[in-house]
Amino acid sequence: MTNLEYYAGIDIGGSNIKFGLFDATGKIIFRDQRPAMVEKGAIPLLHLITNIGETLLLHAAEEEIHINWLGVGSPGTIDNLTGIVKGKCPNIPGWVGIEIGHHLKEHLNIPVYVDNDANAMALAELRFGAAQRFNSALCITIGTGIGGGLILNKTLWRGSSFSAGEIGHIIVKSDGKQCRCGNQGCLEAYCSSQTMLDRVRDKMKNDLSPVFNEVLSGDIQNLNIKKLFAAAKKGDETALAVIEETAIILGAGLSGAVNLLNPEAIIFGGGIIDGGAGFIEAAGAEIRRRAFPSATENLRILKAELGNDAGFIGAGLLGEYKSKR
Repeated sequence: MTNLEYYAGIDIGGSNIKFGLFDATGKIIFRDQRPAMVEKGAIPLLHLITNIGETLLLHAAEEEIHINWLGVGSPGTIDNLTGIVKGKCPNIPGWVGIEIGHHLKEHLNIPVYVDNDANAMALAELRFGAAQRFNSALCITIGTGIGGGLILNKTLWRGSSFSAGEIGHIIVKSDGKQCRCGNQGCLEAYCSSQTMLDRVRDKMKNDLSPVFNEVLSGDIQNLNIKKLFAAAKKGDETALAVIEETAIILGAGLSGAVNLLNPEAIIFGGGIIDGGAGFIEAAGAEIRRRAFPSATENLRILKAELGNDAGFIGAGLLGEYKSKR
């Protein structure tokens, strides 16, 4: 191998864990993913992540790659100085209080850096992707949950207690739907992948349209987010309506963040964004409709360039972007 630096990262999601190795140019050497199976609980999840860390280090050894540290991106409020899950993590039961960093360091015998998964995505896009050319950007991940990473003056802003960027828990309706975080009316309660699927089921009432009947092989139980977007691309009116409704709610919620922060760019990533079907365009149109014209006149609205790899790439970079506090 060359004398380039190499990095190892793990991206914990509510549905899947993505992980990989890459070099200092952003070239991916190895990538894989496994189901997170968060319903089994926090301790089995921690053991799974440990096993994934071992897999990465073994693969690095086989490739004769030296890894200086392991980086992990996780949902929730993460104290990036200690690697402890400090605050609410609605999509992983029992995750608050888990000492991810200490556990992995003890078991893998390597320095470990941990941060919020959306922060990791933002770092990846800042280093190798769509955020490179901006001084300020709000990076949004949309999937099982909704997260945000905030870049200010080309630096990740974590907040005074590591909680900056929790865009998914902005309240869009004071007496609205119950969110898994315990609050009501959160953006995540209206725009997550599960909410979109629930909306499709409600509209269908178990009476499948011809397109959904084809895509789902005649069984609503086969519905998932990929098949929702597949139906939309085939022109299904229900699928297109759900995608547009969700994007409009998201755009309305983000318009307040645009007024508050006046960023140069909003960068969308995550599983829902990968589906396409006009989601970003509809969300962007709603942001521009609702936010002040002065806040959007220089605003760029873009898709993340690193796709599903952004989370583990940003996690792998954490050792270079660790907090100095």
